[in-house]
Amino acid sequence: MIIQFLCPHCRTELEFDDLSQDESPCPKCGQTIRLRVTDGMRQRNMVDHCAVCDCQTVYVQKDFNRTLGVSIFVAGAILFLICAWFNRLVEGTLVWAAFVVADGLLYKFLPDVTICYKCYAQYRGVTANPNNRPFELGLAEKFDPLDKKAGAENPAAEWKGR
Repeated sequence: MIIQFLCPHCRTELEFDDLSQDESPCPKCGQTIRLRVTDGMRQRNMVDHCAVCDCQTVYVQKDFNRTLGVSIFVAGAILFLICAWFNRLVEGTLVWAAFVVADGLLYKFLPDVTICYKCYAQYRGVTANPNNRPFELGLAEKFDPLDKKAGAENPAAEWKGR
């Protein structure tokens, strides 16, 4: 299991893969970071809650860079428009079909990543937990630490784009 998260003290991106220790100092600021890793997480390699913030709700999604995904879509759209400009609609349709097949293959073969709703900690290389569901917008709004009325800052804002 590999856990990626932001240090709660200095906001440095950290990666832990040794779950034998419950706490470790941050390599940048030196503050102690306590992980709440249960025996079940160690033995079964299954995420049942967030080890960083102890949130009980996590979600599962495909481990794919969103920027790359949007770039692939835009490239397919531009190629289709170029084909349409030259009255090559059959070729343009084949371009779209190729991009649909590529997208389906990526979806099938890419691994899953488990993410915490509250702190956006990412867990890779874990066994699938049937209790962890795909992303739900209602839950994301519930756990979003941004209080729009109070003007509070969202400490995980730089992770939302991933």
